[in-house]
Amino acid sequence: MDRLHPIHTTLEPPALFTYPFCYEPHPLCKIAAAAVRDYIASQPLLKEDADKGKMLGVLVVRSGEGLAFLAAYSGLLAGRNDWPWFVPPVFDAQQPDGYFKTHEALISEKNHLIGQLEEQLAAMYQDEAYLNTKDTIARLIAQHEQKMRTAKAMRDLRRLQHNIPPEENAALVRESQFMKAEMRRIKKHCEELEQPWKEKEEALKSKTEQLKHERHRDSDALQRWLFAQYRMLNAQGEETDLMQIFNTGKNADGQQQAVIPPAGSGDCCAPKLLQYAYQHHLQPLCMAEFWWGASPKAEIRHHLNYYPACRSKCLPILSWMMQGLHVEPNPMDQGREYDMDELIVYEDDCIAVVNKPAGMPSVPGKIRRQSLETRLRRRWHDDVNPLIMHRLDMETSGLMVVAKTKGAHETLQKEFLNHQVKKTYIALLEGIPSGKPTKGTIALPLRPDIDNRPRQLVDHEHGKEAITEYEFIGEEKGRMRVRLHPATGRTHQLRVHCAHQQGLNMPIAGDELYGHRADRLYLHAETLTLIHPRTGERLSFTQPTAF
Repeated sequence: MDRLHPIHTTLEPPALFTYPFCYEPHPLCKIAAAAVRDYIASQPLLKEDADKGKMLGVLVVRSGEGLAFLAAYSGLLAGRNDWPWFVPPVFDAQQPDGYFKTHEALISEKNHLIGQLEEQLAAMYQDEAYLNTKDTIARLIAQHEQKMRTAKAMRDLRRLQHNIPPEENAALVRESQFMKAEMRRIKKHCEELEQPWKEKEEALKSKTEQLKHERHRDSDALQRWLFAQYRMLNAQGEETDLMQIFNTGKNADGQQQAVIPPAGSGDCCAPKLLQYAYQHHLQPLCMAEFWWGASPKAEIRHHLNYYPACRSKCLPILSWMMQGLHVEPNPMDQGREYDMDELIVYEDDCIAVVNKPAGMPSVPGKIRRQSLETRLRRRWHDDVNPLIMHRLDMETSGLMVVAKTKGAHETLQKEFLNHQVKKTYIALLEGIPSGKPTKGTIALPLRPDIDNRPRQLVDHEHGKEAITEYEFIGEEKGRMRVRLHPATGRTHQLRVHCAHQQGLNMPIAGDELYGHRADRLYLHAETLTLIHPRTGERLSFTQPTAF
């Protein structure tokens, strides 16, 4: 089995399988990943394509001969999905004469025909005869309209004179009626001139819309067929397809939703690795994925960094495939208790300012950790309904203001909207940014990565404005300390602006989404300035960093 690579080590495997959406790579996975890196580096064709950016994965397994590992890449590598050193795809849709490629070619032909029709329509609009017809129509109508306006002005002037004879007034009326009838004749003539072009335009548009409808129908049917071919196993020996895995929700009427999985589902590293292990009766022990090569322009990926499995595609699939495995608990669910009295920096009958610890969510979410909001509710019992005014990422520490009344909430909301609330953050970067001024402004628009939430993407076309002012304030053991002032409040704004190549090009230390995991995320909301919602007094709070 040339896809099964032995591991010679005295290291013990973990007792529980990797929780793939938040993990620290096991030493066995690091050994396997090093072997994959060496192999890629030894294959010029594969390396050339991987250097453009590729996610790679390893799965350590127990076989009848001992410990070994499997390797995978996401999607295609150098145009192929079947390189022998790596596990094969769950389903091979790349066969030239296969059902998928054959029907994909038919859809591509419809795309080509649609393009031809759209080109014909655009050419018609530029046709000299068409343009001359449009000009003639516009000129005939404009000339008669001008003639009608002039004649009407003369009639109105004549009627202003008193005692015009009845026969003259009747003549004026007949003139008006004649000119209106003439306009109707001109417009009818213009319609006749334009009719051949309208018929051609309508025929082209009708055929285009018909083909677009057929393309959508055929594409939808082909996607459903494709995902039905991905027969995914789990550790209990059960099998189902991707359509069944993703169609678990119900609509508002309680009926099963026919959800088509996201494009590329089933072709990521983790599902391919587990599928092959199950098919060959190998026991999965631990798994990891890492990035090779250049970072995409929108996403933040660093060469050889480890990353969790994506959520939009892999969360439903792996949740099925890991059934029957003993999996590590989600570390995001593990939290610690705090003395809330020690976290309160300021409190009165209107507001409270709290020093949120790193690792505590601001508000309740999908994970089981108790949030700051939940703990404040518990502290104030039923006397106060805390209203969170703004959020800090779970791993970010620092100052937050909480409204204790609806009136305070409404006033503070206006302050946030009018940018009257000022915040500054302190961060430690993973290294020392090179070629960057000591202070400056970063303006990189952001939007959510819908395929991999909660990650954010830089998107200059569809992203929302995001502006951060920064200032380097010191170097500490190979790390840069930086002060950050967000002029806008986008999700992960500071983290992305630091890590992105068009920003500071240096992740915040401990940022496992955009950099490397550490004991914590080294980002802290140090100062908070606001106007008190009742007294109007400007208040400023400072909470020094713990790092």
